Amino acid sequence: MANDINNVILIGRITRDPEFKTVGQTSLANFSLANNRSYMDNGTRKDVVNYFDCVVWGKLAEVLKQYAGKGKQLMVEGRLEQSTWDGQDGKKQSKIRIRVENFQLLGGRPNSESQSSPEAAHSSLPSQTHFTPDIDEIPAEDIF
Repeated sequence: MANDINNVILIGRITRDPEFKTVGQTSLANFSLANNRSYMDNGTRKDVVNYFDCVVWGKLAEVLKQYAGKGKQLMVEGRLEQSTWDGQDGKKQSKIRIRVENFQLLGGRPNSESQSSPEAAHSSLPSQTHFTPDIDEIPAEDIF
């Protein structure tokens, strides 16, 4: 079977404080990024904002919890992932989000000097520390 390409790289700002959960023994964080784009249309500047739902698992979710909150600029790398489930009304529901596999905090240092730097925390992670369960095996209410 062919292995198609599904890669996302996005820079944006976190729209609200991430929501954190534990599924089994694995941490998970849900958050949304606002991505702004400006362009010119007949000499007039136009601004467009798109919002993207994201999920991050494992050790990276714990790092996000420690260092990122509403308004923080973030670069995420990952892939698009579609989840489907049966709604309360019995109809099929679906949602596409970015499954974050790596991220980088942008736009400055934490306010408190007593905190260690996010770069140091991120660089100390082993390259394959996060658990990536098959999202179809987890009930939707545990993820969303």
